[in-house]
Amino acid sequence: MGNDCDADASLSAPTRRRVLGALGAGAGLTAFGSTLGTAQSSDYWTIVALPDTQIYAKRQSPYAGDQTQWIANNRGSENIAFVTHSGDVVDHADVEAEWKYMDKAFSTLDGTVPYSVVPGNHDWVGMADRTSSSAKYKKYFGPSRYQGRSWFGGAGPTSDNPNRENLNTYQLFSAGGYDFLHLGLEWEPPGSTDDPSTPLGWAQQVLDNNPNRPTILTTHSYLKVSGKRTTSVQETNGYGNSGQTVWEELVAPNPQVFMVIGGHWHTPNDGESYQVSTNNSGGKVYEMLANYQERTNGGYGLLRRIEFRPGGGNPDRIQVRTYSPSRNEFENDGDSKFSFDLSFEKRFGASGGGGADGDVDGDGDVDDSDVELAQRSVAGEDVDIDEKAADVDGDGDVDIGDVVSIQDATEGGQ
Repeated sequence: MGNDCDADASLSAPTRRRVLGALGAGAGLTAFGSTLGTAQSSDYWTIVALPDTQIYAKRQSPYAGDQTQWIANNRGSENIAFVTHSGDVVDHADVEAEWKYMDKAFSTLDGTVPYSVVPGNHDWVGMADRTSSSAKYKKYFGPSRYQGRSWFGGAGPTSDNPNRENLNTYQLFSAGGYDFLHLGLEWEPPGSTDDPSTPLGWAQQVLDNNPNRPTILTTHSYLKVSGKRTTSVQETNGYGNSGQTVWEELVAPNPQVFMVIGGHWHTPNDGESYQVSTNNSGGKVYEMLANYQERTNGGYGLLRRIEFRPGGGNPDRIQVRTYSPSRNEFENDGDSKFSFDLSFEKRFGASGGGGADGDVDGDGDVDDSDVELAQRSVAGEDVDIDEKAADVDGDGDVDIGDVVSIQDATEGGQ
């Protein structure tokens, strides 16, 4: 278990943003055209998945910092909408230096892009022992890190045991014209979906409260190198659920969950797998594993670029590519470069709105006055606006992308 080895290896409905069609539309919009970066004009958008970083933290090697710096540098050109870390942030949870190293690496993303960091089995002081301390994980990557970020939904469940509460989080972000939910669940999340005081029950409540959002779930241990879900629990005291139980109780019954991302499992020369499963409603769920910790130098900072390309398949394509920013190299074998086809419009519907809100002036309608207020805010004029309502794409800033999205809403209606 210390090696993590696998022997066999409450928000709006979905929206569609017509960014290019909206450029130049609306009073004064063209005046801000020069500030519109590739993040708004790109024909695809990206989620970055960061695998286990424990080796980088242990060795104080540069690769975790290279990963986050690449994300910050390429947020616009790759239209990066969200970043998810699959757990095992550090190797030794009682070593402060490892946490400080990872804190510094992730500080590069603060205020740049929404992100999630879930706890893996190494992130408890007693490795794989839930009764041991999680204080350092919570100090550095608990909910207090994200307070004030518009995209941070919350944490849970609450508990009489401070060591056990608020280890699970959810995030809200918008991309490609849709409003997404991300669920970040702790390693082998315990409990039952019928009990909201447990991680699985808390997660079910979050899904129930956000029924129209396409959802991505990240948890540390789910899919093995063999491509099969875990069927047993590794936690020292037997607390938790296997990947198969998480599938049966949480993923399969909730059709809005279309992707599950995990880490943890690896062999000396491997650490990748994926499969496509069918949920209880007949929809596809794309499940994938990535963990490079046992490779030379921990894989030189390999990460997953999950690119959503509208019309790239039949009719949309999710293209997964594995990339090392440190070496500027792609890995192109079958488990490293692959794709899924998914029709977002057929699966999740479509409407003409621009994003999560857009009602900047709070009058109950998204109209030209909201566009004007957002534009004036971007231009730096002295105007008091509801920044949360105006931050339609949920990136923490009011910018030209939000103006375009609000313009879309005025054209397409709610």
